[in-house]
Amino acid sequence: MADEEVKETKKRGIGGLLMSIIVPAVVAIGATAVTIMLLGTNLTQPKQQTVQQAPTEIKAVVIQPGTYTTFMLKGGKEVAVIDSLTLTVASDACRAAIAERRDMIMDSLMLIFLSKEKSELNTAAGIELLKKQIRAMVNEVTGFTGERERLGVIGVYLYIKAISSVE
Repeated sequence: MADEEVKETKKRGIGGLLMSIIVPAVVAIGATAVTIMLLGTNLTQPKQQTVQQAPTEIKAVVIQPGTYTTFMLKGGKEVAVIDSLTLTVASDACRAAIAERRDMIMDSLMLIFLSKEKSELNTAAGIELLKKQIRAMVNEVTGFTGERERLGVIGVYLYIKAISSVE
């Protein structure tokens, strides 16, 4: 009887050991197969790329080349002679607003130049500051501020022909 119990224990021990190895292996293989199938279908779907388009650059002329528009500088003894002022805008709506509000823009330009001295317009940094001020002013006059600013003025091209005394 003791021999029977030993044989039965050995059979259960080997069978139990095999079962404890085979069952988790089958479950792991099944889980891996299901995971690969799910991920495989996700990876094979075509990916949609969102391409953000660069803003369209539209030319808006405020001062025509060759018109030599003059603006008085701070102190009233000197003037800046502007040969041309061209703006690059990102939308047709902004270009239309510039055309509609040209008088307001010219008035604001006059005020900007009245705050400048000759020495400010003789340096690259001074001219860059002037361009930034013109850009901000035109965007404000046309209403392209805040989130709409990216559709407004994106570039200012200014050609100062001369700065002259008017005494």
